[in-house]
Amino acid sequence: MNSKAAYDQEYFDALYALNQGDPWQYEQRWYEQRKRQICLALLPRLRFESAIEIGCSNGIFSQELAQRTDTLMCLDANDTAIQLARQRLETYPHVQVLQRVVPDDLPEKKFQLIVVSEILYYLNPTALQQVLAWLHTALEPGGCILSCHWRAPIPGFSLNGEDIHQYLKAHLNYAHCLSLQDSDFFVDLWLNSAQSVAEQEGLK
Repeated sequence: MNSKAAYDQEYFDALYALNQGDPWQYEQRWYEQRKRQICLALLPRLRFESAIEIGCSNGIFSQELAQRTDTLMCLDANDTAIQLARQRLETYPHVQVLQRVVPDDLPEKKFQLIVVSEILYYLNPTALQQVLAWLHTALEPGGCILSCHWRAPIPGFSLNGEDIHQYLKAHLNYAHCLSLQDSDFFVDLWLNSAQSVAEQEGLK
């Protein structure tokens, strides 16, 4: 099975159709608001020159990332998600919202920040390996990767958040600098640098 075949278009089309464009209630749920705030607080820089969000959905988190980036590329494969994200982000000229299937359509460029959250458990193992290989080429020196995933099983998919984060921690060849295990989700952060935030600011 190639990775395009692994993308279940009907599954995501149904989710967006049944939930008025916000399948996970990003705007309504305090759970989602809190999770975004935690992820933003864990980023090791206040601002990034270049960033990519893989699986941007309707652009809720993208809008917050846009305020901390000079350029931001947002990717999603779903038609509805892309339309909603473009509407939400139309006032941010430094943001690109692109309809792309992961991992086939990942860009051949480097970024200071890579956000890969709530998406990897939807991939098959082959596609997951392809994303890992891309991550090893796409992170700039001094850059970071932020990954956040829901802990509970997802009906119809073989991987869960624990599988994903164990895999990334075992195979991602960057400095693993932070791990947070909430009751509901995992967050992990990797740096393409050995410097801590304090060291970056000359405090050590």
